[in-house]
Amino acid sequence: MKSKVLCFFLVAAVLLSTVNAIEWDGKFGLGLRGQLLSPLFEGSSYSRFSGNEPFMMGYSGELDIKYGLSKSLAIGVTAGYGLTYDHPYNSKDQSFNEIFNKTDNNNTKLNGMLLSLEGYYHFFPDKYVQPYVLAGAGMDMWKMTTQEASTSFSAWPAETEYSFTDLSAKLGAGLNIWLGEHWTFDLQGKFSLFLSNLSADDDTIYYGDMSEKSQRAFTAYFQPSIGISYYFGGRKDTDKDGVDDKADKCPDTPLGAVVDAAGCPLDSDGDGVYDGLDKCLDTPRGAKVDITGCPIDSDGDGVYDGLDKCADTPANSKVDNVGCPIDTDKDGVPDYRDKQINTPAGVIVDNDGVGKDTDKDGVYDGLDRCPTTAAGVQVDKFGCPVEVKQPVEKITLNIKYATGSYEPDQPAKQTLDDLASTMKAYVDYRIEIDGFTDDVGGEQANLTLSQKRADAVMQYLLNQGIEADRMVAKGFGENPDYAIGDNTTPEGRQMNRRVEIISVNQ
Repeated sequence: MKSKVLCFFLVAAVLLSTVNAIEWDGKFGLGLRGQLLSPLFEGSSYSRFSGNEPFMMGYSGELDIKYGLSKSLAIGVTAGYGLTYDHPYNSKDQSFNEIFNKTDNNNTKLNGMLLSLEGYYHFFPDKYVQPYVLAGAGMDMWKMTTQEASTSFSAWPAETEYSFTDLSAKLGAGLNIWLGEHWTFDLQGKFSLFLSNLSADDDTIYYGDMSEKSQRAFTAYFQPSIGISYYFGGRKDTDKDGVDDKADKCPDTPLGAVVDAAGCPLDSDGDGVYDGLDKCLDTPRGAKVDITGCPIDSDGDGVYDGLDKCADTPANSKVDNVGCPIDTDKDGVPDYRDKQINTPAGVIVDNDGVGKDTDKDGVYDGLDRCPTTAAGVQVDKFGCPVEVKQPVEKITLNIKYATGSYEPDQPAKQTLDDLASTMKAYVDYRIEIDGFTDDVGGEQANLTLSQKRADAVMQYLLNQGIEADRMVAKGFGENPDYAIGDNTTPEGRQMNRRVEIISVNQ
């Protein structure tokens, strides 16, 4: 016995090892299937047998007809017959669908014709072992017949019949194994789920009204099965590439394309156009091509589309190796429309690449440190007036104030006139004006006096046309932290009575 089993598996292994990939497209098959039939899931209000599912596991057989729609998808029609019995004992804690049926002392026989329309999707169509899933709908035509034993349990005599027909959903999965070119061995598990009752006899019997889902003795059934089928037909060489469909891994190859041994088209230059249809077999990688496989150059600059990073370059423009116009002076305006091709670096240019000179002083914007110089003023190489002093970080005004006064004296005004000229020339120059006093007098009075002295300097500059938002005035009074002289001597007090002008952006 052991030797026969071993021989069987050896033969099966040889058969499976010689099977090529077999697709379903165009194949037509007939199959037989042996099944177990296990009713499941009693209705929510079902009470007979204390609410436990009464029918045992029975048997069924099925005839399958299947047709392949694509390499993975098939549709099928099945017709089957199922038979089982209920269990003769009323158990309060057991459903009987896991017990194989037997005819002794049963109350009711359940049998029916089971028809369905199903769709199948097969995974790995290029393999000889193909898992699949199925879904569909069916019509289940059931009949219940009371048995001799039922006369002792109910008011219905033996051989009383009750018929009902259901619409059901079919869901399942399986494993299909090809045994050569035509035969398949099939393992399957399928659920049938009650959707609605199509018809039922008026008179009920032992298990009540099966047209009502809540009253039913079962609302679904499960069928594990083994099947064998024979298939014929199918494609041969549909794409005419010289490779039989059973061995062709690329069955949709365009006519005229050159293919390899597996039937897949070759593309030597990787441009998406197959050899045999490609008129330009040496196209550079990444270039876009037309339907004949020849590279496209939309802007005619000599760099193919796909490699051209500037695909809209005007005709006759000089371009670099990636197809972008050359900009010799790096001013952001390409040479083909640059009217000043040698603009110095840093210059702000207009749309034509010509350097801007807003104040017309001969120094381009971007290089001009004084871009608002008045017309006619002589400027240096930085665009700033030559007669104007350059900004400094700090100016100290030791103004000889009269007692209690805060007006600048004449030497301070001359310094402030020069500062106003500088600030007009250097429009980004901003200052802070700080006022200080000696310690003669009250502290609060000195703080007020120092603020007035700083404000007076700021007002003088305002009168010279300097914008207020470029200046800020602060008074620090006699604060010893800012004293630069000894307040016990006349000289030291004079040093402390001062105004400091500090650059805030130098």
